[in-house]
Amino acid sequence: MKKALLMLGGGFHNFEACGKILVDFLRSSGACEPIATEDRNQFLDLGGFDLVIDYTQGGSLTPEQESGLCAFVRNGGGFIGIHCASDSWVNNAQYMEMVGSHFIGHGPVTEFSVTITDPDHDVTRRIQSFRITDEFYILEKKTEEFHVLATGSWRGQTHPMAYVRDYGRGKVFYTANGHDERAFSNTGFQRLVNRAVRYVTGQVETGTIRAAVIGYGGSFNMGKHHAESINTVPGLKIVAVCDLDPKRAAQAKDDFPSIRTFSSVDALAADDGVDMVTVVTPHNDHYPTAMKLLNAGKHVVVEKPFCLNIQEATDMIEAARARQLMLSTFHNRRWDDDFLTIRQILREGAIGDPFHIEAYFGGYGHPGYWWRSHKPISGGAFYDWGAHFTDWTLNLMPYKMETVYGIFHKRVWHDVTNEDHCQALIRFEGGRTADLQQSSIAAVGKAKWRILGTKGGILQDSGDQIKVTSYRTGHREEIAVPLIRGGSWHSYYHNVADHLLAGEPLAVTPESARRVIAVLQLAEESARSGQPVPVPYED
Repeated sequence: MKKALLMLGGGFHNFEACGKILVDFLRSSGACEPIATEDRNQFLDLGGFDLVIDYTQGGSLTPEQESGLCAFVRNGGGFIGIHCASDSWVNNAQYMEMVGSHFIGHGPVTEFSVTITDPDHDVTRRIQSFRITDEFYILEKKTEEFHVLATGSWRGQTHPMAYVRDYGRGKVFYTANGHDERAFSNTGFQRLVNRAVRYVTGQVETGTIRAAVIGYGGSFNMGKHHAESINTVPGLKIVAVCDLDPKRAAQAKDDFPSIRTFSSVDALAADDGVDMVTVVTPHNDHYPTAMKLLNAGKHVVVEKPFCLNIQEATDMIEAARARQLMLSTFHNRRWDDDFLTIRQILREGAIGDPFHIEAYFGGYGHPGYWWRSHKPISGGAFYDWGAHFTDWTLNLMPYKMETVYGIFHKRVWHDVTNEDHCQALIRFEGGRTADLQQSSIAAVGKAKWRILGTKGGILQDSGDQIKVTSYRTGHREEIAVPLIRGGSWHSYYHNVADHLLAGEPLAVTPESARRVIAVLQLAEESARSGQPVPVPYED
């Protein structure tokens, strides 16, 4: 792992709190091992470091300190300047020329957009434009020799928010963002800094992940959807499709003329020209197919649900770990507008500490005659939409699960084998609870989301708003929060590419997918026994 000297200190900023956030996310992402200090004499000997990250303000460097830092970068070291680094050591001309800009003013802390202007650069590839609550910095160029990667708009003028430049044999990255903890906690900001670490230390993406899809059947055209989504992502390319039906394989070839087609999983698994495979088959086939691919050395994405039981999930996780392969499941709805909005409301503390979540999906009507209604193949009614709702809930309630209690009904639709009504009651540490319901015999419905917190609650059924009742300010406030727009299911494969090509954390880990399967399986076990069941793998 690359070693970074993180220089902190100065005025007008909470360097201790922001420095801790910076250290934590750089370390957890594996970008580098940061060593934080306020001792400028560290610049006198940088021989043990790969890069310097500067988050300082004001003051000055001695000639020896300035010379040590600039010579380090000029001779091939990396440098990352954050926010007030352009307002630090301003009387050190050599340093200012290296950074490339000088702070000359700012507006109040507010929310604004950071627009990615070069989506093909190593730093910004696959990073989308984002909004951030921050101090908008106005910069004066100290050199014409820098390449702008992102901009922001302030009162009718466009200003650089992030740029890179060469300095001798070294590389410099600077971002104007980073005033306080809100900015440092912003996902877009963190991704830029993570990528910048790789860039300034010479870790450039090489090659393309060659992807295949197994299952090009007609159900919702999901095979085609996956292939199209893969092809939208820089660094990923669909090269093969496997389907037992010759007509479906031929359709795939028409849709993607350059691909190879296979009629057996064994043949695809043996192909050295495929790096990653997405499994889009009936639920009971996910486990055997994924295991075959993992044993053949392929990265694997499995359509939801991950598999049918906890043991299958554990076998898959252990096989991927043993071979150091990526394993994930397509929980694409983590990028749905309503989920993103509710998650943001909770993160901002509008309702305090959430202690109870209710989630519901259903109606009254026959579930249809196909494999999704046949329990030996589907796993049961809960394994369809229930997988999405469970994944959402576990992300909104980030606490250790203790037990699951299930209530299942089979009362009306006896010509299919799935349950008519499923309910899971999850108990989390601290007495927190979640109540998940999915039904095909609910003649009277309920809200999609009802969430209670220590300072308020959330209610959402349909439409473009989330209803929030908050007592955070000491009195009752009724707030209609518009849905966050811009979430895209393509973001799932963007993250897969970021993980495989840029070393970034995987958004949907197999361990998180196993937690979902645990709820679905244990709810049914509890329904049979009438007793709550403890949740494994939560220590």
